[in-house]
Amino acid sequence: MQRRQGRVSAGLLLLLYQISQVGLQNIPCVTLGVLALNILLFLNPVRPLSEVCISVNEGFYRKNWQRLLLSPVHHADDWHLYYNMMSMLWKGIMLEKKLKSIWFAYIIAVFSVLSGVVYMVLEFMLVKILDDPSYEMNCAVGFSGKAHSPIYMCKISIYIGTT
Repeated sequence: MQRRQGRVSAGLLLLLYQISQVGLQNIPCVTLGVLALNILLFLNPVRPLSEVCISVNEGFYRKNWQRLLLSPVHHADDWHLYYNMMSMLWKGIMLEKKLKSIWFAYIIAVFSVLSGVVYMVLEFMLVKILDDPSYEMNCAVGFSGKAHSPIYMCKISIYIGTT
């Protein structure tokens, strides 16, 4: 999980191009803020990936809880950033307009922490079920859980509203 700091590459250039094609004026404020934060931290990471990724060992045993906040906004490489942010861009445009900015920001904030907790619980279960302690060391970064969770929540709320 090594990345050169400040490096502009194909995935990042394509992401910036896609954002320009949509137009900054067409991207709601929370979605734009999330995109900007992730791009900024990709170009200027707070710490190396090995120090921000979430794992059972780091998050649970060492109680390094700040990783729950740092891991979602760091990405392994430019294509990881590109795919997560493109997903966030399209879902954010649709959902932020539907849910309104404050509710959408709340969902993103909650799922940013919750997805890391769920990740650690699943990894901990793998350790116990498979009797393989190597799963405690698996480390994850990225925005995937946050980019996909609002769409599922929206679908659930639509389903609940129609029953």
